[in-house]
Amino acid sequence: MPAAMSASLTASRGSSPLRAEDLQVLERSLKSIRSELLAFLAAMPVSAQNASGLSRLLEVERTTCQRTVSAITAPYPGVALAGQLPGTRGIRLLVEAATTRGIQVDPESLKRLDKSLAAYDDATKRLAGSRSRLVKRIERTLAASASPGSSRSEEAEHAQRTALFEASAALTGRASDVWLAAHIYTPVPGHPDIIAQTRAHGLIGHRAEHDAVPLTFHIFGEPDETKRNDLTTYRPLRKSGIDGVPDELLTEFSTNPAPVVHSAHPDEFIVQTIEPSPDQPEASAIDLIFALDGGMSHPSTRPVNTEEVWALVNFPVRRLLLDVFMHKDIARQCVPSLDVHLWRPDFAQHVGERWQTRFQNPPSLKLLNSGLDRAQTTAWSQYTQLLRTLFTAKGLNPSDYVGFRCDTDYPIWRTGYCIAFDFGERE
Repeated sequence: MPAAMSASLTASRGSSPLRAEDLQVLERSLKSIRSELLAFLAAMPVSAQNASGLSRLLEVERTTCQRTVSAITAPYPGVALAGQLPGTRGIRLLVEAATTRGIQVDPESLKRLDKSLAAYDDATKRLAGSRSRLVKRIERTLAASASPGSSRSEEAEHAQRTALFEASAALTGRASDVWLAAHIYTPVPGHPDIIAQTRAHGLIGHRAEHDAVPLTFHIFGEPDETKRNDLTTYRPLRKSGIDGVPDELLTEFSTNPAPVVHSAHPDEFIVQTIEPSPDQPEASAIDLIFALDGGMSHPSTRPVNTEEVWALVNFPVRRLLLDVFMHKDIARQCVPSLDVHLWRPDFAQHVGERWQTRFQNPPSLKLLNSGLDRAQTTAWSQYTQLLRTLFTAKGLNPSDYVGFRCDTDYPIWRTGYCIAFDFGERE
């Protein structure tokens, strides 16, 4: 190809917005790079999990460390991450420095990182010729899709979320201090196509006015005889042993006496309608924690190879805490991400069109080191004890699990916060 023609092609390639399919390729590799770099950073000593400490430990230029740490610990920005990370050469330099100094990093994670960096390099050359041109093309694409005046400061957005909480609490007559959920994913010996799941969810410090809209929980009903031994059937973690109290309720973490519960049975679900106990003063705060145990098909066996863990903000809440604990053998197979979506009745039918409902500024997805020491939180004083109860009930060792956390103040009412794990195209 003549030099003039090549220059012309490069110029035009760098000036036009990226196509949707190109953005998907880029986002896939960038998500994987971010995920493996988070694992890389977690393998460093605590003193080196910041830019200055990492630079001192690895003797790598501080700018490279600063860009890496800032990019992967901030909320995921989509393909704009390409402009925040250092180049692939700088990332590989960090890995080489850690290897030279004998720092123990999961070798499978390093292989996945190398594969993702290679895919990113290939996409960069194909779409723009160089990283700087790619970043400019991404910026042009994002600018073309953004509406005028769409940028908001973090302070302004927090104030808007707070105002929405206050307004929705007044409208619904209900509000909670904390909405929390913890999910534990465990391999099933002899069943590689199934993953066991233990989970707890509920509300802390929930208050309601006398004319509030009903508070309901949808849970799985008692399995029939044909499904009683099915590994993918959900059932209560244990029996409550109290008349009138559903087995799903963990009484040691819930208000005593338990709130009055009325059950309905549409199809395979039980709908629990919660009403304050007559012994509770009007508008006093109650705690409700439910726990279930069961399983699901391995995401790699599904048409869409993704497991999605949702927290639906059906009622106003001051703080959302959503944790996922994955056994290390499962965590190695997937790439995690966090998104926030407007909720709509037909949402589950439109997985491929999630871009229509996605918010641009989700909270950051935090990586928790193995064990429960890093899982402590100011959201609720009994949370760590709840986690111990879940792990102990199934005879699981928390040190074998990696935690992923979404923790945000004043989550947006009528949205879903989703931690997704992509199992596609993994070796």
